[in-house]
Amino acid sequence: MILALETATTACSAALCAADGSVVAETVALEGPAHTQRLLPGVHEVLERAAASWSDIGTIAVGLGPGAFTGLRIGVATARALAQADGRVRLAGVPTPAALALALARAPEAVAHRPLVPLIDGKRREVFAAVYAVDEAGGGIRVVEHVTVVPAGELAAWLARLGDILVGGDGAVLYRDLLPPTARVADGVPAPTAAMVGRAVAREAPGLVFGADAVLPLYGRAPDAARWTGGGSAAHPASPGGAR
Repeated sequence: MILALETATTACSAALCAADGSVVAETVALEGPAHTQRLLPGVHEVLERAAASWSDIGTIAVGLGPGAFTGLRIGVATARALAQADGRVRLAGVPTPAALALALARAPEAVAHRPLVPLIDGKRREVFAAVYAVDEAGGGIRVVEHVTVVPAGELAAWLARLGDILVGGDGAVLYRDLLPPTARVADGVPAPTAAMVGRAVAREAPGLVFGADAVLPLYGRAPDAARWTGGGSAAHPASPGGAR
């Protein structure tokens, strides 16, 4: 089974997923208190709900961000520590936008060939945005544009150039009034969750990595993510480590 964690935003969640990504048990808190107070209790809770033991877990997965610095550090450090404590399990990480994009692809509002645009609140009145498309051949998703930092005041222009799109995530909720008419909000995808991370690992979403050397936070700030300047789209992947 997959024990998944997601702490990239104010939401804090843990989920236990089957090998195919289906959710066995999950706990989600969309708002505080701090992740340090909720994450490990959430892990115990999902194990209890599923009547599962630690020996049932084969993979520990975590959302890598980008998102809030502190939340990302807590989530990634917790996942790494749990995996290190039990060398039997494998450690996996997936970019949070990829997990959100997979959830958007499953949303009732999804339409074939409509770009999927996860939006994550980056604080500072900025949004972490990326563009994905449904991979019809493989049944998953593919990256169209890598993570970009978009100022909230320029979000409408950045999205409008993409045409008819489906958006989701806490950035879409926070800045809903700034979205262009061409953006449809997936109301069932208000924030990234651990269940989305578990499914993304099972579906081998873009950016999936394994092992302690690769499972690192994607902070998303420049120079990690290109900053949109209105002259076109950015297509540079976020990299681990970033400005602190």
